Amino acid sequence: MLHWRGDTARGGQIAASVFGTAVAALRACQLGAPLQSPSVTDDEPTRMAAVISGPVIMHTYLVAHVSSSTISELTLWSSGPPQVPWPTVADSAVLDALTAPLCEAYIGSCP
Repeated sequence: MLHWRGDTARGGQIAASVFGTAVAALRACQLGAPLQSPSVTDDEPTRMAAVISGPVIMHTYLVAHVSSSTISELTLWSSGPPQVPWPTVADSAVLDALTAPLCEAYIGSCP
């Protein structure tokens, strides 16, 4: 979790910019790591989920909560086939769970 203190107008812009840069880097990760293959599974203006397949399997979730100048990220990975299958959880449920504490902490920041 990254949080920019101070004026939320400026911090929100920074959070949105960092989010955009992170999403672009994820989409381009195969250029620097040809054995890895990214697949964006949820693509929203301030929320993203992706699976990167290859020697390392990674599920990543990223949320930009511009109202609180915050970015939250959760990444799970396994080198080689996971010994226990990944649980089937909708991307939106994980993204909502990342956002919920921010909505609670910053009253009136979420619809």
